[in-house]
Amino acid sequence: MKLGRAILAALGLCIIGPATSAAQVSNDLVSRAVRAYNDVDLDAAVGFLRRWFASSDAASAALDDRRQALTYLGAAEILRSNRDSGTAAFERLVRLDPRYRVDELLFPPEVSTLFSTARQRTKAVAVELPPEVRITGDGGAYSLRMFASSAHFLEVEVRRLEGPPLRSVYTGPIGDSLEVQWDGRDSAGSPLPTGRYFLEVRSGAFRNIATRVLQIPLEIATTPADTTPLPPPPPDSLRLPETRPPRPGVEALLGGMLAGAAIALLPAVLAPGAEFVPARFAVAGVLGGTGLIGFVHNLPGRGIPANRRVNDQRQQDWQTQVAAITAENRRRRLSGGLVVRSGDPVIVDLTER
Repeated sequence: MKLGRAILAALGLCIIGPATSAAQVSNDLVSRAVRAYNDVDLDAAVGFLRRWFASSDAASAALDDRRQALTYLGAAEILRSNRDSGTAAFERLVRLDPRYRVDELLFPPEVSTLFSTARQRTKAVAVELPPEVRITGDGGAYSLRMFASSAHFLEVEVRRLEGPPLRSVYTGPIGDSLEVQWDGRDSAGSPLPTGRYFLEVRSGAFRNIATRVLQIPLEIATTPADTTPLPPPPPDSLRLPETRPPRPGVEALLGGMLAGAAIALLPAVLAPGAEFVPARFAVAGVLGGTGLIGFVHNLPGRGIPANRRVNDQRQQDWQTQVAAITAENRRRRLSGGLVVRSGDPVIVDLTER
């Protein structure tokens, strides 16, 4: 039984051994470099560290491990009188972590002095990000706090993965630190729709000359606002006629003419040979004139001002209501909820291109 367990244990070590040995060797290189530096074996320290940076583990190593490796590499190169190589290592360290400082109790003055010089020459910022921010029309903003390695020029823009910037958040100098805020809108003042974006922070000694770019992924989700539907226009059934129809005028004219004709001619038809009475024709003329006056008063196509005023007022009231609801809907859309989530920043070192 004991022999079987021993065999199984040995097989387990054989299986997991290759997977862990590479990581152990990689970490061991940094540890051996630190021991070599402390033993003043600077050539060995540099050799171990350069082997570590050439391995695939260096890129995925923790930030603390990379900072330690670059610090000891720069210090060892300086003490070996390779000032340029030491400066290059320290500049790389500053671009990796602009807030990092060399321990002056652990390293000699020439190392800390050259590191300070590298910090002044290297333009980079570290950022503090909110993991999630909710922005509404009543308030809220995405706040980005930045810490500079040294004073330089800064540009902060909101972008899509492709295309021109959507919004310039900040353009100007930065000293030790700076906080900028973004309201979740584009350059036109409209909230960004749901999608993936990123904040691009460009650092450089001068405007439009960036040596380091920090890209912060952003995931935006919008909450649609409740809007009011627009009212329909006034129906035609409520619209009053604005011109007079032909029928009333024609009826008035024909009625007057027929009545006049009846007064003038009917007695002669019913009583042939009756005495001629001029007054009868005068009455017929009056009735015919009355019909003509009625026709003129109800002249077809003539406007009806009172009805037109009523129709115009109804149309104006509808347009006023549409304009008010449209403005309110736009205000609600602009004040709709918007959630911004931050991703892990990605460093783009333009000096290595």
